Amino acid sequence: MAQPPYRAGPGAWQPQGQPRHARSGPQGVYGNARQPQPPYPFGPPYAPGGPPPPRRRRNSGCTAALLGVSGLLIAALVIAVGFVAVSKLRGDVRPIAQGDRTASPEPGRDIAEGGAKLKTVERDGYDELKGEEAEGIADPGPLVAKPGRSPRRYAGSPVISACTLLTFADLNKLGLLLHPNPLVGSYRRSYFDGQGNGPIEKGGLFVPTDAPNSCKYVLWPKSPVEIAVFQESYTSSRAMDYSFDRYSTRPAIGDVTVRERKRSSSRVNETIDYLHYVLRLKNTVVQVELSLQRGPQQEKLKRALLETIAGNLVERSADPAGIPSIAYDSPLITAKPAPACALIEAKDFRTLFHRPPAPFVGEEFGSAAGRTNFSIGTGIPDQNEYAYVYTRCERSTGHNYLTDRYKLQVEVISYMADAAPAHSIEFTRPLDGGQPLTRPAGEESYCVTRPYARSAGALVLRKGRFLVTLWMTQPNDVQRFDPRERCGRIASVAQRVAGRL
Repeated sequence: MAQPPYRAGPGAWQPQGQPRHARSGPQGVYGNARQPQPPYPFGPPYAPGGPPPPRRRRNSGCTAALLGVSGLLIAALVIAVGFVAVSKLRGDVRPIAQGDRTASPEPGRDIAEGGAKLKTVERDGYDELKGEEAEGIADPGPLVAKPGRSPRRYAGSPVISACTLLTFADLNKLGLLLHPNPLVGSYRRSYFDGQGNGPIEKGGLFVPTDAPNSCKYVLWPKSPVEIAVFQESYTSSRAMDYSFDRYSTRPAIGDVTVRERKRSSSRVNETIDYLHYVLRLKNTVVQVELSLQRGPQQEKLKRALLETIAGNLVERSADPAGIPSIAYDSPLITAKPAPACALIEAKDFRTLFHRPPAPFVGEEFGSAAGRTNFSIGTGIPDQNEYAYVYTRCERSTGHNYLTDRYKLQVEVISYMADAAPAHSIEFTRPLDGGQPLTRPAGEESYCVTRPYARSAGALVLRKGRFLVTLWMTQPNDVQRFDPRERCGRIASVAQRVAGRL
């Protein structure tokens, strides 16, 4: 049955063996191996390819729970790349049903033996999503984007948002789909949000390794497309020149110059080419990284993507657009998910670190609606399936390298019923060595003291339909720290977050 979506946190003890359903998925987005991974909100933790599908019978509690946890811990989210064109980005689905905030959602459910089961939403283009690939996915394509309004500005200049150079609408026109993943990896972005006022390192000889203005899509099946935009207001002009000086000149696309680095191939999959391009229009440089499958369609797909990005670069340079707003359009998502970046503000960062955050944030969305059943291997009697979506956000200082940054991160799993996060926290508390907080947050909360599927020092809380994990990292975290002291520092921020839900 479907089980909780989680990854192993830093220093997590990894049980021996691997369950039948354990698989690898895309690598996590922000930060390094020391950072905690998503909590297990829907039953024993499993890999982000999605929790396993519902089984008709319950397994032995102790054995199944251990297998589930090891499956999560072993899954390090590694992207196996491939590329394919499909007919549509999103298929037609029924209108969103209006559900009760506190009750299990009824739309799309079949009542079967052992509890209410979620009916999978069918989407055009996902016909090949079968077997283990489909496990734990209730709706493969609910993510939608709407154009933003006014553009962001930095240092007095408008910012060309990376995600406006290749939009969901563009993917639709090109016949491309997002890879369905109820957890992280398939859609992430960094953008200027106008809150932080801390300094940004603009680069020396090279542009920053973790661009403050970037966009990444993982296309079906598992083909990453990454875009980073560098402008003189937040990047050294010398770095923009020198970083790409060794790239070879290619034919221009209109007024946009094109340069290419020598392509490389995967040692694991020799049918995949990694393609590296730089597009330039006046003082704006766009770095494009593509992973495309070899074959007669590669050149056509590559050209279509580059021409789309170049055309949008010309348009956005003349008329910058705002940050696209993201939503979930699915009959199973009957109540509004919590946007992670709305839960942690610049003032929260200052409270923790006594310094301002950078003016940009990192944000990530699960591209599919997941399903889970808490009764599998947990002893929890509720055999209903619950739908959920996942979002994640990070505020940090503006250092070039991730390991130099101070970071405040939040993960939010939005369920459609209050019972789901209550079940999740019941299951995960003993695994996390959960200890009570001197300043509780939400309806229930605890401090993680045992590095297992979350990192020690993370703070977990639930409120209503939502399960939230907060944690912080700083440059000296290679040293040992007291998890309870760390949770004590985060507690005031957790109370603010709970108040915003």
